[in-house]
Amino acid sequence: RGENMRFSAVFACLLALVGSVHCAKLIPNYQGCMNKTAKALPYCDPSLTMEERIADLIKSLTIIEKIALISPDPSLGSTCNMHTSPLERVGIPEYMWLVETNTAVASVCVQENQCATNFIGPEGLGASFNRTSWRMKGDVISTEFRALSNANYRRGTGPTDYIGLTGFGPNINIARDPRFGRNSELPGEDPFLSGHYAVEYVKGLQQIDERGFYKMFSYLKHYTAYSVESNRGHDTYNISDYDLFDTYLRQYEIAFVEGNASGVMCSYPAENGHPSCANDFILNTIMRGVWGAKDAVVMTDCGVVANTMGPPVNAATPELAAAFTINNGTDLEAGTNIWTDSMLDAVMEDLVSVETIDAAVRRTQLQLMQAGHYDDPENVSWTKISLATVNSTAHRQVNYEAALQSFVLLKNNGILPLTPGKRIAVIGPQGVTREGLLSSYHGDVLCFSGDYECIPMISEEIGMANVGGETNWLGGVDVNSEDESGIVAAIALAVKADVVVLVIGIDKTIEHEGQDRSEITLPGKQDFFAQLVLALGKPTVMVLTNGGALAIDGLIEGPDAIIEAFNPATEGARALAATLFGKENRWGKLPITLYPSNYTGEKDMDDYDMSSGVGRTYRYYTGTPQWPFGWGLSYVSFAIECRNTSTSHLNFECDVHNLGKMQGDEVIMVFHSAGEDIRKAAEHPVPLKSLVEFDRTTVAPGENATVSFALEEKVLSLTTKNGSPKIYSGLHSLIFSNGHDFNQVFNITV
Repeated sequence: RGENMRFSAVFACLLALVGSVHCAKLIPNYQGCMNKTAKALPYCDPSLTMEERIADLIKSLTIIEKIALISPDPSLGSTCNMHTSPLERVGIPEYMWLVETNTAVASVCVQENQCATNFIGPEGLGASFNRTSWRMKGDVISTEFRALSNANYRRGTGPTDYIGLTGFGPNINIARDPRFGRNSELPGEDPFLSGHYAVEYVKGLQQIDERGFYKMFSYLKHYTAYSVESNRGHDTYNISDYDLFDTYLRQYEIAFVEGNASGVMCSYPAENGHPSCANDFILNTIMRGVWGAKDAVVMTDCGVVANTMGPPVNAATPELAAAFTINNGTDLEAGTNIWTDSMLDAVMEDLVSVETIDAAVRRTQLQLMQAGHYDDPENVSWTKISLATVNSTAHRQVNYEAALQSFVLLKNNGILPLTPGKRIAVIGPQGVTREGLLSSYHGDVLCFSGDYECIPMISEEIGMANVGGETNWLGGVDVNSEDESGIVAAIALAVKADVVVLVIGIDKTIEHEGQDRSEITLPGKQDFFAQLVLALGKPTVMVLTNGGALAIDGLIEGPDAIIEAFNPATEGARALAATLFGKENRWGKLPITLYPSNYTGEKDMDDYDMSSGVGRTYRYYTGTPQWPFGWGLSYVSFAIECRNTSTSHLNFECDVHNLGKMQGDEVIMVFHSAGEDIRKAAEHPVPLKSLVEFDRTTVAPGENATVSFALEEKVLSLTTKNGSPKIYSGLHSLIFSNGHDFNQVFNITV
């Protein structure tokens, strides 16, 4: 399909409005079973079961045609986006698999002020600890995904990259190390939190209509153990069975078992010498076997098959590279055309069986069929979704609500909330940026103009919220340069102000796909600039925007308030301004640990052992963090008391009483910690504590809310040396906490 076809169809519909022509209904992108050739074949017969239809399709295809359905056709577009060839003999259209869905539907805009809803960065979503928000994000993105597919819209990556039925996201690798360049794509450092983020997001994406058709399909990224950018594709890491199951697979297990994820994009690294995309153990034995996801589809990350011809595999020929990947569980090649050019030879050389090819074709085509790809669009309710839903008022509100819950109040000596009508200076490079507020893998096009001018700056939104006051802003310094020429003017603004809002941090020039950080301190002259601002003694609110955690060792004491804002994106600046002035009080909790700057010298980035040395994440870190996982304040205080409501089950209720004069949100987290007797007996690492449940509640001033937890006995389990779960005999503690001033412990002896 070309641009001319789509615009001709749209123009025809416009003419129909004035009675000139009949408006033919648009056919969704890549829709199958629409021509006479296809309609005459059993795979297009809806009276048969889907398994019967797929079986007949596979039986009717030649080996060359089968390979074409699982290999990229470079003549159709980028091989990274994975276009498969049309099969005219049986009426199968071309298809493009890769549409990113980590924060938005990667697409072009519909019109001015109507681009796909672009959510705040996933770390901010993780900070909300709000399952409902995550589910609603999935619903928004899947609705817009279908709308764009129905109306023949495409990605912003190329004129032939049309949106189909398959979305790649969420990315749920854990934020293992703060230096990792892609932390802005992740919901946090905890496997339980990340897994349940994925469960809700995937359920929102993969809704099923009354006829059983999926709204779209969701593939998790990047499976697994991906958190280093240097030498990616040829790197291998020694990972114990304990760490593999306790940290690197756990979130994916939750997403498949509880969320019914449809598949994965396998990752660049190798685990113990076995590349993720050629790892029979994690793809077949675990994912399709133990977790029961027998029909899960696996697509490679871009160029992975070619990578197997180098370290650590060193496949001698393209045929061996093709065989190594498909025989060990991969279904689709992306980024190179080794399968396209060499898979047939691999079959002829008996390196790959026809049955293995058939299995990959079956899994991929079955999923497309389950989304109505091979059925009459009139019989699929999702094809009725219109472009009016894209970035609709309702969708923007969901995004705004998510943004309100994404900020973490690290410190407040009473300066917040601000009173409107003051003279405010907003200074710092992140206060005057638009693009710099985005996480990685935001939508392809965010503003109709193609730039970022539609994204409000934090300074602009503070100015609008400061009713009756005067708001001025300057960057002062760049995110990462030695230029000091703007400092004098910015300091002059601060001197004249009643309140200073200092907005600093990092953007995607500092951390991104392909680039890790070597240090976690502020780059360029930002720390120097911040020290000059704080030396003025002005009431100062410091706002941090970043993906990977920042260490601000020398800046903790000076500000009157500190806010972690992560990547606030399109709605975050407005939400932040409303929060600063007390119109909202919806704070979140840290989904990551904020380490001191010396952490980078204490733990090598390539060390995948979670518990060695000072350890990684709150579960194993034995040092003193600047702020711990789960930390987060509010404008009000809460009195919290929990109780066990059953003598035979792990059922608890927590009463949350708002002691303040404004409505506020509170998050209750439940952690499991094993007793010393168990720790001494265990032949494997034991986490200091592990998140096992959480909930969020909104409480009116002076009112109470009750949060209930019905915990299963498995929350007391630990991961053993061989990776299996086990509930040890001995003392166990369940810790109920709000992350800062409430901790209530219930001891349980097993």
